[in-house]
Amino acid sequence: MPRLHPPTLPPTVSPLVPTTVGRWLRGTLAGVAVVAALMPTAPAQPAVSMAPLLPPVPLTAPVTPASAAAVAAPATGTEPATARVRLPADPGTPALTAYWFMPREGSVARSQLLPVVVALHGCGGLVDMKVAAKRAGTIEEVIDPAAGLQSRYREYAHWLTDRGYAVLMPDSLSPRGKAQGICTESLDARSIDDKTRRADAIAALRWVAKQPGIDTRRIVLLGWSNGAQAVLATIDASRPWPADAPSVDRAVAFYPGCKRAVQQHDFRLRSPLLLMIGGADDWTPATRCAMLQNAVQSRQPKARFRLEIYPGAYHGFDGTSELHVRRDIVARQGSGVTVGGDAVARVAALAQLDSWLTSSDP
Repeated sequence: MPRLHPPTLPPTVSPLVPTTVGRWLRGTLAGVAVVAALMPTAPAQPAVSMAPLLPPVPLTAPVTPASAAAVAAPATGTEPATARVRLPADPGTPALTAYWFMPREGSVARSQLLPVVVALHGCGGLVDMKVAAKRAGTIEEVIDPAAGLQSRYREYAHWLTDRGYAVLMPDSLSPRGKAQGICTESLDARSIDDKTRRADAIAALRWVAKQPGIDTRRIVLLGWSNGAQAVLATIDASRPWPADAPSVDRAVAFYPGCKRAVQQHDFRLRSPLLLMIGGADDWTPATRCAMLQNAVQSRQPKARFRLEIYPGAYHGFDGTSELHVRRDIVARQGSGVTVGGDAVARVAALAQLDSWLTSSDP
């Protein structure tokens, strides 16, 4: 396992701010206990407007071993209602498969319209191919169509629906014959680029806007890695916005590649952005995202661009896999890239996400 060396953070980076989050991290009590012992009290946050399923814990409260154990306890809520849907496509492009998660009837007060999260997968794709192959053509595939998704995305869908959100996860790769992923393809050779994924995100936004019971004023766009890069492309205010697509209320980007946005001299934000990345990330370096924040704030002094860098954390820190080196990434051939979960950073990032989603003024 590689050694973790916390880097020196740029002056623009905000400090690590832990808060208590809702349950999601099954089996990680040890990591949460470390957080409880090491992290300081978070500063006060704005009042909540996007009410979650459970009342939020005041963000001024410190994380304690007892509260950490409570939020990491096994899930007691009901599984979300899940359906595989198809998103209408523009002429000449394939119709996308997507997975639609809704809180079960009775699990959330349905007197109000539901906020929605459109979540964009990374370069490894949305589907776990080994699991999907075993389930293909079986009754299990019909009963639970989302069980073939990678565990990270299923866990996030459950975490979000527990908080009263509907969730749509479009698959940008399988309909284009790339279900195995595009991580090993050269960036310049990829046929599925930022432009393609931005179009997919907008198609997903159009689809959710037509669903009954959805509050189109509270749409969140969230993505991981390559999907987070697509988030940046989608909310880039220098690009025209289609008149028939609903606006994004706020955006979340987990460890995107910020290089292209930095090189784009007119990149500006259309929506408030929370960007979270590991300080030791050697695949998508945090320094470029700090440069992007500086550039955006110089162009848009009032832009709401929140950058969180977690010292010592690597690419995919919010997952649960062991740290390992990938040497099949073309951009880093020879040296490889380090990927894997970080228990402390994962808890802190979920706290930031919880705060960002529930804040009335992110």
